[in-house]
Amino acid sequence: MTAAWRDAGALVTHKMLGELSYEGLLRPEPDGPGAWRLDLGSDVGYRFRARRGAFESWAVEPGSATRDGHPVDDPRTLVVDARAELGLTGLRLADVLAELTATVTNEAARLGHAPTAAELSTMDYDEADGHLTGHPRLVLNKGRVGFSAHDRNKYAPESGAGFALPWLAVHRDHATFACVATLTEEKLLTAELGADKLAAFRAKLDNPTDYVLVPVHPWQLDEVVGTLYAKELATGVIVHVGESTDRYRPHQTVRTLANASHPTRLDVKTAVSVRNTLVYRGLASAATLAAPEVTTWLRGVHDSDELLRDHYRFDLLGEIASVSVRHPLFGAVDELPYRFHETLGALWREPIRTRLADGERAISFAALPYRGPDGVSVIAHLVTSSGLSTEDWTRGLLDILLTPLLHWLLAHGVGFCPHGQNLILVTSATGKPKHVAIKDFAQGVDLLDEPLPGYDQLGASASADMLRWPAHLLAQSLFSSVFAGQLRFLAEVLDEELGFARPRLWALVRDIVSAYRDTHPETAARFDACRLFAPDVERVCLNREHLAGQGFDKVDRDDEFDVRFGRALNPLAGPDPEGAW
Repeated sequence: MTAAWRDAGALVTHKMLGELSYEGLLRPEPDGPGAWRLDLGSDVGYRFRARRGAFESWAVEPGSATRDGHPVDDPRTLVVDARAELGLTGLRLADVLAELTATVTNEAARLGHAPTAAELSTMDYDEADGHLTGHPRLVLNKGRVGFSAHDRNKYAPESGAGFALPWLAVHRDHATFACVATLTEEKLLTAELGADKLAAFRAKLDNPTDYVLVPVHPWQLDEVVGTLYAKELATGVIVHVGESTDRYRPHQTVRTLANASHPTRLDVKTAVSVRNTLVYRGLASAATLAAPEVTTWLRGVHDSDELLRDHYRFDLLGEIASVSVRHPLFGAVDELPYRFHETLGALWREPIRTRLADGERAISFAALPYRGPDGVSVIAHLVTSSGLSTEDWTRGLLDILLTPLLHWLLAHGVGFCPHGQNLILVTSATGKPKHVAIKDFAQGVDLLDEPLPGYDQLGASASADMLRWPAHLLAQSLFSSVFAGQLRFLAEVLDEELGFARPRLWALVRDIVSAYRDTHPETAARFDACRLFAPDVERVCLNREHLAGQGFDKVDRDDEFDVRFGRALNPLAGPDPEGAW
């Protein structure tokens, strides 16, 4: 474990040097060709090698960083050294150091049994999710504030462990169930639990029809439900009816659980009041209950659109049922921080494993830059195993990813949150890109702030809950989550491993985006309003928001994060004269 902890610390430190420099929190100076120095106010000097990339980012060479001549392997030292530059003092400094310690510990656990890219690319999607490195931009991406060491060993995806889900019965005065029209509460529960288990649960209740059944994460039951809902448990408003027979495996988000016992059963998204990355991972009531309506509407748009339905098979993993519980006391006090309103609920989502045809494989986009112990990345492995040239493979990937997202945005006014964890690549058995699936609709789909014909088909709950943005801000879903959030990293990996020059990837991106505009002139005005080819774009700085720590206890989690800082040159506007894009 000692070596794994040091390796994990070195990985996180090099990432920190790159991402915090990208966000302007650290300001390295040139120190020779490809070399940089970072002199901090603490009279400490860092040296590392890096090259600048798209969006004026920094790709730091692994293993190149030193602190006063010694190799770096503990990012906490960098935080302490740079605390003045990062604006960290007192309790916030301690909080960051604690969260960073947990992040490195979880990364070390992952490295302890890291598969090769070849192994990861053929794993079951749910198993592979436990081997990923987490958010590519956020440095403190596995802090999971609230988990103890014991919790980490039981509930973290890196542990590889599975666990049963406790089920509660909540009186209908405080719980609401929602589902798509093709389902009922009875159908869902029977399919998920089986008739015998469902009957056993209901046998614990005097009046079963008065209650809604809801699964709860075991950590949430112990840490939150058992304390905040103590009165309701004591008075029979909430009854613990038993545990699932099935065992579940956590995804990287911790709160989303895949059924490891019955692969045809649904994924379950549970409320877990653990703080990870920028928010507490509860379930907002309005969005949770609106999810089936959002799914129904998106499906209707998809099924009536030939490009999405037939040409690209852009798959929607529907959120088809949900439960939300309103706390009798906390739920009535509006000014409480959002995490106190998101403590109990569940959402059932269709799993990718039931959507694959024979010979197809599914892998998270977040897994593509993953590098195994042999240094080979998943994306490089897929390219070489596919039999295609790097150019043809990359063009195919970019087309099946970007064209549907552009069509949703420009033809239908829908902006997803298409980050690497929400996007799934479906390939052939040999690794050829076939089509893309997307998930996370409850709090991950926004609309334009103008009337579109399709919007009048939205259900009332969905229409009331979904956020609306001007075109250029809705297009940030592409810039932040796809172009700067994924493609800038993949461009570096393809260049380093396969010699596929970074400017060539960005030329393909420009070609695909331009081709959409040319073949869909009816969307030209909206295309221009989105400013996709603007010379520069706002720089979204997630680490600035995270380190500041000012949004963790806001009343409304949907308040706009103050994460934009400065602007960066847009690689879609044209090639870089110096060859970075």
